Amino acid sequence: MIQEFSLQNYRSFAGKQTLSLLATPDRTLADELIVEPKPGVRLLRMGMIYGANASGKSNLLLAIQTLWSLLFVPREKEHEKTGVYTPFALSVGEPTCFDILFWVGARRYQYRVEYNDDAILYERMMYATDKDVLSLMYERRQGAPILFGTTLGIKAKQRDELNRDTLGNHTVLSTLNKRNIDVPPVMRELYEWVKANAIHPAERNNVLQIAAQAERIPALKQLILEMLNKADFNISDFSLIEILLPPDFVEEANNDYLLREAAQHYLRTKKQLLLTHRTEEGDFTVAFGLESAGTKAYFRLARLLYDLRGDGNVLLEDELEDSLHYDLVVHYLQTYLQNAGRSQLLFATHNQHLLDEDWMIRRDMVWLTEKDRRRSASTLYRASDMGLHKNVSLMNAYRIGKLGAKPLLGSTLLDTDER
Repeated sequence: MIQEFSLQNYRSFAGKQTLSLLATPDRTLADELIVEPKPGVRLLRMGMIYGANASGKSNLLLAIQTLWSLLFVPREKEHEKTGVYTPFALSVGEPTCFDILFWVGARRYQYRVEYNDDAILYERMMYATDKDVLSLMYERRQGAPILFGTTLGIKAKQRDELNRDTLGNHTVLSTLNKRNIDVPPVMRELYEWVKANAIHPAERNNVLQIAAQAERIPALKQLILEMLNKADFNISDFSLIEILLPPDFVEEANNDYLLREAAQHYLRTKKQLLLTHRTEEGDFTVAFGLESAGTKAYFRLARLLYDLRGDGNVLLEDELEDSLHYDLVVHYLQTYLQNAGRSQLLFATHNQHLLDEDWMIRRDMVWLTEKDRRRSASTLYRASDMGLHKNVSLMNAYRIGKLGAKPLLGSTLLDTDER
């Protein structure tokens, strides 16, 4: 779970900005919204990001996912770019910097990385030992050997293999994704956590893959069907069917050397997802592509909820309410809070009415993004730091502009002479 994340020189963010999911001393909804990985460390299970269009909401979520990607996705060749360098437009050439403090179970980690288009310039991973002392796991500067902490207990062979296989354009931890290196247990546990628990919705967007997983995992299919019934009450089942292409077409495609192997595989294994609707007058099936936008969105969100029910998962979702009725959004969040364990959901939204849901909203979980006028750079701040009286409605305060982070629209009259 994330305690704190900072970013600098990433997309619309120029100077250092920090997001904290550490709860304030406020005891409001503590049982529902707060998890303690260690006594006294109170982390929020949910965070909401508000702001005008193009204010930086999506970029903040992308930055967190970029950090997870850096820790997991390696490069195979030395000359390849890092592939994730997207600096602030007025700071091209300067490094992007991320800092994160996070927990895996009852153990905390602190990580910093600096990189540009060509290389990882600096990185340092700290971890809490069994005595809860923050110690060095590894540290690396561009062009220098990796320095490992004395408490890690790394062997000479392990150290040499990591130094040999960690290229300059990817991180130390991501090396474990391309080489089977027998590293110390705490390092392996961290890698496996990032692999399994740092979830981005892009990894759960392919509906055919979701349906295939559901066919293998009965509990997943049951959950998806249960959630779909909230969005469209008469959906009773879904299934994957193979699309039978004309044999002549398939043969021609298989023999076409211009077609890449992946395209040929796609043609040979083409499938379609059908949803079964049950009515009093009989059942019928509808292709997934013909379902409503809300049903499609909820199908994917149900898959994400399955992940959130596990411990320690971190989910990032941009515009959670997209295509959904407001009551359905509220029901989804309520279902998450009542059924998920020690997971975190961080999402961007434009729905102001959520701010008035006192049963699930704390002011320290509401963050706002805004662009400054001088450089058009994104800034980040928390609603609980705005000094509002506890009796003031958060939604009303936002609507009338007391919290900022709203579009400045001006007059509705168009300045044009054309008629």
